[in-house]
Amino acid sequence: MRFFKKNNIIIIVLSISLLLVIGNIFTESDERKIIIKDVVISKNNNLYNLNFDQEVKLDNSIREAIDKGIPLVFKLILKVVQLNEIFPTKTIKKQVMYYQIEYKTLRKIYRIVDINEQKHEYKTMEEAIQKMLKIEGLKFSFDDDGKDYELWINISLDRKKLLKPLQVNYINKTWSINSGNSVHRIGPLN
Repeated sequence: MRFFKKNNIIIIVLSISLLLVIGNIFTESDERKIIIKDVVISKNNNLYNLNFDQEVKLDNSIREAIDKGIPLVFKLILKVVQLNEIFPTKTIKKQVMYYQIEYKTLRKIYRIVDINEQKHEYKTMEEAIQKMLKIEGLKFSFDDDGKDYELWINISLDRKKLLKPLQVNYINKTWSINSGNSVHRIGPLN
């Protein structure tokens, strides 16, 4: 009988642990969400230009990591999809780009490498974050044959580019920052 009581306690503890992990995975905090806003798409010949702002709340542990010199790399996935009435959407173009923020401890500056791979340096973290949150001059092109298209923008903190000790702890959602898909219609632009 003692064997069954021990197993029951183990099963209860494992069940509670599993419920906590599942609850942590499916709850999405506003602190770890990227909001894409003020999207402007313009067209010059066959070249599109994209500008938008982001809203990100970085919690204290992420800010401390930046101050310790850990670079944060954000991954931007841009998809152009063709809308179809009968079939599911068809991806016409997929483009992956990166931008990052890091603190250079010897020089005591914050460096931003923007989406166009240009480097900017700031003395305070707030100035650097404000620059990082403004995406300007993102250029893309695709073969536009006059059909209906949507632009899908997804931004996330690239956890694979974090230091290995931070990559290991996938249960901790501190490093899971994502925008989800932000969908924008690409119509006749001038």
